[in-house]
Amino acid sequence: MSGKKALAWNLLVPFFMLLVSEGATGNLFRLSAPGVVLGTAVYYILYLGVFFFAGTTKASWLLLNLAVYGLAAGEYFIISFRERPAMIWDVLALRTAMTVSANYRFTVTPRLVLTFLGTLLLGIGSWKVPLRLENRKIRWKARGAWAGVTAAFAVLLYGVLTPALKLSVPMWDPIISFERRGFLLSTVLSLETLVPQKPAGYETETARQLLERLEEEAAAGADTGTAADIGTAAEAKAGEKPGNEAEILGRNEAVVPENVICIMNESFADLRIFNGLVSGNSFETDGPFLSYYDSLSENAQKGWLYVPVFGAMTANSEYEFLTGNSCAFVPQGSIPYQFYTKPGDGSLARAFGEAGYRTAAMHPYPGYNWNRTEAYENLGFDEFLDQDYYEASGFLDEEEAGGSADSRMPRGYLSDAADYEALIRQVEEKEPGEKLFLFNVTMQNHGGYEVADFPADVHVTAVNGEDCLGEYPKADQYLTLMKRSDEALKMLLDYFSTCSQPTLIVLFGDHEPSVETSFYEALYGTRWSQVPGEQKRYSFVTPYLIWSNYERDAGDLGDMSAFMLGGQVLRAAGMEAGGFGYAVERLRGEYPMVHSMGLLTRDGQFLDVLETGTLDLSQTVKEYHTLQYYRMFEEKPE
Repeated sequence: MSGKKALAWNLLVPFFMLLVSEGATGNLFRLSAPGVVLGTAVYYILYLGVFFFAGTTKASWLLLNLAVYGLAAGEYFIISFRERPAMIWDVLALRTAMTVSANYRFTVTPRLVLTFLGTLLLGIGSWKVPLRLENRKIRWKARGAWAGVTAAFAVLLYGVLTPALKLSVPMWDPIISFERRGFLLSTVLSLETLVPQKPAGYETETARQLLERLEEEAAAGADTGTAADIGTAAEAKAGEKPGNEAEILGRNEAVVPENVICIMNESFADLRIFNGLVSGNSFETDGPFLSYYDSLSENAQKGWLYVPVFGAMTANSEYEFLTGNSCAFVPQGSIPYQFYTKPGDGSLARAFGEAGYRTAAMHPYPGYNWNRTEAYENLGFDEFLDQDYYEASGFLDEEEAGGSADSRMPRGYLSDAADYEALIRQVEEKEPGEKLFLFNVTMQNHGGYEVADFPADVHVTAVNGEDCLGEYPKADQYLTLMKRSDEALKMLLDYFSTCSQPTLIVLFGDHEPSVETSFYEALYGTRWSQVPGEQKRYSFVTPYLIWSNYERDAGDLGDMSAFMLGGQVLRAAGMEAGGFGYAVERLRGEYPMVHSMGLLTRDGQFLDVLETGTLDLSQTVKEYHTLQYYRMFEEKPE
């Protein structure tokens, strides 16, 4: 083949690799015009860079083709598992992902096979008819020119085109960007979220003075009994969907609990929240799955919790709960446990530790997942009982871990019931009179709802009035697991109902499950990527429960963001949250939901960040944002 034909062939390869890779992800025919044009530019910059540095397209482009295809195929599988693409930050969570990959089914589709063959064809073509830059001087000049063009493109992309065309990746639901702009361009666009951004007009001394002022106000409020009432309303009725305020019945926190047990239950969610969200759309099952939770009323406060994630990234929900920091104000898509905790950080564990409680975290999986071992130490936990503890204590006994539905290890994860047995043992084995704060993260309901030897006994029988038995096996398996969680919760509360030690128990879900996308789309009445933010926010909601074995508040405590729940736990335990906690409570009074997708006002108005352009819409939000940045990045531990 002549040099001109070789040049023509290789010049087409980057563009055709865009087509092939987006064919693999399934997004080829959903790409927008900016997605095609800018995506093509990104592919050419990538391929030319490799060519100029390698000096040839021969092996380098074949290997690059396979790498790009591998990333595209990986995106396809990840999205099919959790309805959320892999992001830059997920590279750091690869080890965590590998520990839970066994329960996911990898199905190679004809489309993946065809696009793989296309990838090979393009790579072999570049191998057979390569371009070469054999002159070293020309090669160095080409590299310099490439670097200059790349820098100019970056300035144009981030500084001009992104704000002008609204290309920023909505990290609370990045699949929208990946479908319209392609996975490689979206990945490049997401790089702008890597660096923490200071609040507008931020100054360290101003932040320090603000914290001191709020600490004084919080102390004055505690003396007069008014601090705890900030953010409380008494207008909405119990059981209403998020967007309504709370009716609080009673305010007796005179009892100091000896045990404070907080449980973040994996994928614990009430999908009935979607029933009626869109007029006429709902689902039915052949049996109840949260009957015990529904029945709880005595000494129980319930509500809806806005969590920062959907279907994955569990660690961000627990980070919000434990610290009072909102993931809306950290680099979007990041995992704060991996980057943004430091020794001496404020947390529930530290607050309870300073109040004389022994503080322990429990999780029946490897401690290195999500960097929990280091994060928990930074947050002030006295000990972390991870998988090693459960194994040494017999809870993961091999004879019990066959994976059958009736074992302690259904689907390979420790059951909630067995996990709660381990939790109870901690209470039974502590010293008489010892106060215990325990944070437990369960595993039973983890994603991967296609395990063959775990038969469902709760089934979705109808969606939107049409029979659908057997059409949603993932949802069936998930709802069956929820029934098991409900039964385990009854066992736990039955035990502590007869326990003589005053005990406060908090339970909430980390996120909704990644069941069939078609199930959610049927309830929303449209494609997932087309759901408006006003409705999509319901995909970030889980139930929460605050229960005690002694007489105290009861009723609907109202909906709130996960980072606001920790303050309610301190309050329920008769403790004050200090200046930062006071700022959180003031914020809850104005915006019960503060989320990377937007704000929810007290009267239920949703303010979409894609329309407002910022979350800092009031002085209260700005002050909270300022204090969070100060705490995370500048405050020195005492």
